[in-house]
Amino acid sequence: MIRSMSKPIEQAIKTKITGAFQPVHLAVKNDSSKHAHHAGLRGATNVTESHFRLTIVSDAFAGKALPARHRMVYTLLDEEIKEKGVHAVQLKTKTPTEWEKDPKDL
Repeated sequence: MIRSMSKPIEQAIKTKITGAFQPVHLAVKNDSSKHAHHAGLRGATNVTESHFRLTIVSDAFAGKALPARHRMVYTLLDEEIKEKGVHAVQLKTKTPTEWEKDPKDL
């Protein structure tokens, strides 16, 4: 049996994004270790899954401006941000056509 190396919040993010946006490409990078000693996290109970970089490529973003795309993702991850201790999420949101022209991950 192969076990996922993802931690619970990271796995929840992947599951929610996959279900909501059916991405053709999804990259979730946990950058929490780079931020564990920052002042904003002093006293925080979650320092191992607090900072993420996401690249999401989906048709769900077609016809939507960048702020609207980001609101879609932040709304989806509301529980992780407000209740689970996710402190920061950096986003790259593209349509498949945009991704074909500039396929760079975060």
